[in-house]
Amino acid sequence: MPKRDIAKSTIPASGQRLADERAEATAEAVSVADIVSAIEEDIVLNRVHPKERLVEEDLMQRFAGKRHVVRQALFQLDNAGLVERIKNRGAFVKSYTPEEVEGIYVMRELLEEAAADRIPMPAPPALIDALTAIQDRHSAAVESGDLRAVFHHNIAFHRTLFAACGNDYLADTINEFAQKAHAIRFIGTTDRQAILLARDEHLAMIDALKQQDRAELHRLCYQHLQPSKERYLHLYRLREGG
Repeated sequence: MPKRDIAKSTIPASGQRLADERAEATAEAVSVADIVSAIEEDIVLNRVHPKERLVEEDLMQRFAGKRHVVRQALFQLDNAGLVERIKNRGAFVKSYTPEEVEGIYVMRELLEEAAADRIPMPAPPALIDALTAIQDRHSAAVESGDLRAVFHHNIAFHRTLFAACGNDYLADTINEFAQKAHAIRFIGTTDRQAILLARDEHLAMIDALKQQDRAELHRLCYQHLQPSKERYLHLYRLREGG
């Protein structure tokens, strides 16, 4: 009988340890994702600026996170092209050179053109409905001045649009380069006129899909990318005196 009691108590204890370990791993993973998302928003919404240092101790205090969790978040942001980690100096918001900006945007133009070519026309009604619903939320956020919501609904709009190309690899690569551009297009995310222009172009993209006008969709996708790139390059020249 005692042996049976020991066996009964040992199995649950082992299971509990596994559950605790899994819960802790999940909590840390969520914490890393939360930190990445928050810093990404800070960069896009112009709360932090190119070359600004991200101090680990400050981030640990802000997010009530352990050092290794904060470091993992910075590592992910580095991989995404939003943060640059410099040995013996720390982590800094990425500052792209004009050559790097041009390179990223050439890739974005090529990838989005390829995706626009593959979106079926006539566009499925479900795609039009999904884009319209997202754009309604984006437009409402623009009107209310909720920049955080504008940012997230903008991402949702483009991901939904380019996912319709039917090629997951192409859509994922578009998303990766769009994320890299967060450190470039932050100006357009906080400028009222730029936000209004983006809203109008989204609506025009939906209309191009309805009209089965692929040439216009191409034009709009290309045009949509240019203002943020040009503003960044202009500010870079002013900042660097070039």
